[in-house]
Amino acid sequence: MNTEDIRTVTDLFDEINEKLMKTSQETLLNIYKDLTIAEANAIYAIGPEGPKTMKEIAQALGVAVSTPTRIIDRLLEKGFVSRTVGKEDRRKLLIELTPQGKKLVSDIDNESLEVTKKMLKGLSPEEIETFTRILLKISENI
Repeated sequence: MNTEDIRTVTDLFDEINEKLMKTSQETLLNIYKDLTIAEANAIYAIGPEGPKTMKEIAQALGVAVSTPTRIIDRLLEKGFVSRTVGKEDRRKLLIELTPQGKKLVSDIDNESLEVTKKMLKGLSPEEIETFTRILLKISENI
């Protein structure tokens, strides 16, 4: 692969990424007008599986432990998460999605599926299969 091909691929990845970020922001605004991308990322870091510590949330976000504190406080105020004290270790705060937070995740996931359908519109089943294989290879390479 020559340098020009690499630049073309890089430019296309950048363009697609910008469009996806814009679409993600618009999707959030359509579902919940006051939710920021940082808050949505925190909601996904917490996930529906069960309570997480602040340390686990920070690790999932790739940030320092103190960073998500304000975000979690805002999510508490908005009713998307609850905070409890650990039963075994009372020094640990456990953060968990509320039913409203779980519904938000479901709504965002459904919207994401619609965006993906829009992206793949006009591609044949064979092209989608090839595209999927290429994406898997790319994912393995990084």
